[in-house]
Order: sequence, then C-alpha cells, then structure tokens
Amino acid sequence: MRVFDIIGRMEKEFEDLKRAIGLSMLKRRPACDVLERNNELILRIDLPGFSKKDIDIELGENYIIIKAERKEEEKERYLLKERVKSIYRRMDFPYEIDSEKAKAKLRNGVLEIIIPKKKGRKGRKIEIK
Repeated sequence: MRVFDIIGRMEKEFEDLKRAIGLSMLKRRPACDVLERNNELILRIDLPGFSKKDIDIELGENYIIIKAERKEEEKERYLLKERVKSIYRRMDFPYEIDSEKAKAKLRNGVLEIIIPKKKGRKGRKIEIK
C-alpha cells in the first residue's frame, strides 16, 4: 500500500468521525488582519462566498463579534464539501472603541471594518511601593 493511499484513507476516516460526532458543523474562524493606524483600527476579514445580508457585526466598548451564516439548500449529493456555512470571530481590544463611528464594507470576499479609538482613554502608570 502506498503512502498516499494510507493518508487518503486516514483523511476519509477522520471526516467520517467528525461527521458522526457533529464536529463538521462547528463554526470556523476566518482569517483576519488587524492594523492600527493613527487613532483607528482597520480589520480585514476573509469571508469568501458570503453576502452583506449573511454577515452580522456587533461592537461593544472594547470588543467586536463577527458572525456570518450562509443558507444553502442540500439538494446536491456532495462527494467533498469544504466550504464553510458559518463563521464566528470575537476580538477584544486593549482600549475603548467608538462603535458609533465605525464603518464596514464588503468587497471581493473581504470585509473591511474601520473603527475609531475613543480619545482620552489612555492607560496610566502606577508607582510600585
């Protein structure tokens, strides 16, 4: 038996196991870049195949939650299905953000969110005694 045959059988067995215990339905984390520029954060999240109506963004004082879920009809019989139907991503920031002035756009499968940081919210140094 060749190595590639063994690896193929192992991958199939693992997929069957994931399906049996429900792991294939877990929400996956999308790839994300976070940039800090001047007084704002810029997030770029890969969401290929999702439309604007599929995506939900929640902003708090110092966090963001991004959820996306795509509705698909299971009319086809798949031999292999790797595209995700749902994602979930939460990120916490070390300072407060201005959720009222945040902007988001979706272009070519990449969600870009620009979030201003709140002004006047800086840490302070304390003396060790």
